Amino acid sequence: MVQVQDREIGLSKNEYLLAGSVSGFVARAVVQPLDVIKIRFQLQMEPIEVSRTSKYQGLLQAVRCISKEEGAIAFWKGHVPAQMQSVTFTSVQFLTFEVILSWLREVNSLLISDNKIFGLPITYKPVGNFLCGCGAGSLAAIVTQPLDVLRTRFIAQGEPKTYGSMSHAAVSIITREGAQGFFRGLVPSLLLIAPQTGIQFTIYHSLNQMINQGKYYLHPNLIDKSSQFHSGNRPVGPVQSLISGGLAGIGSKCVIYPLDMVKKRMQVRGFEEARAQFGRIPIRNDGLYRCLLEIWQMEGAAAFFKGLRPTLLKSFVSISCRFTVYEQICRFLLYQKHS
Repeated sequence: MVQVQDREIGLSKNEYLLAGSVSGFVARAVVQPLDVIKIRFQLQMEPIEVSRTSKYQGLLQAVRCISKEEGAIAFWKGHVPAQMQSVTFTSVQFLTFEVILSWLREVNSLLISDNKIFGLPITYKPVGNFLCGCGAGSLAAIVTQPLDVLRTRFIAQGEPKTYGSMSHAAVSIITREGAQGFFRGLVPSLLLIAPQTGIQFTIYHSLNQMINQGKYYLHPNLIDKSSQFHSGNRPVGPVQSLISGGLAGIGSKCVIYPLDMVKKRMQVRGFEEARAQFGRIPIRNDGLYRCLLEIWQMEGAAAFFKGLRPTLLKSFVSISCRFTVYEQICRFLLYQKHS
């Protein structure tokens, strides 16, 4: 993520974990209310439109409805497991990406020479970012899946609460559903998070490279062309990182959103009674294919994009925060080592 030359000085794995943890914490704190609205939309079987049967009919209406019925505190439901999930996921994701990228450089001579990687033109570098991102996202998803299930259950429940605390929720899931209850929705999670993370890193680095190339053409005396065109990883400022990260978040989420919808539905299987007040309760069909078929038959194709608007807003803010905070912390730690 940081400049190639800086990596030669190097940050330790613990420092990468620290940078990832802080970035995950900040991003989650900023987007938690949007996440609550997004998940409520995804779990509602009725259309997200003005209708007598729809509890949530739009973004502003949902804000008013939740505030009136459950209080402002409802927007922070599940925040503790959500923070644990976000901090763990982001730290594992960034560390894994850095480790895989470093390993590829060492084992396969990925450091660029003669403007080629693996003997291929430099334009193929996005493929490496995509594959490293896929691997990082997959490992992070597996590690944090139980926390993601807890987060979704807490947000999904209404009043009175079914789960009073994380320990109560964990014991209840183990007792009623077994250990597999913590891994509901893992298959769609992997199917969506692997490409989503790969796309995020690819778009982020590609946009930064394009921006820096533009800077070179505008100010050729200020930027080393050979270094920029070879690495594509010159240090980026916070504004550039916010823009590139936000667009990476939107682009990646648009591609995989239907699977995110299915994942959330699968994570609340066995938890239907706590959602009775929110509208229709889905038929209990376990498995990815059956869940997809149920949504298609009962709600139509548009249902796969319920909650898309708050999701895109959340993704822009969340991913831009993650990349920006991570980059700046890494630069600060490297500066401390220099000094």
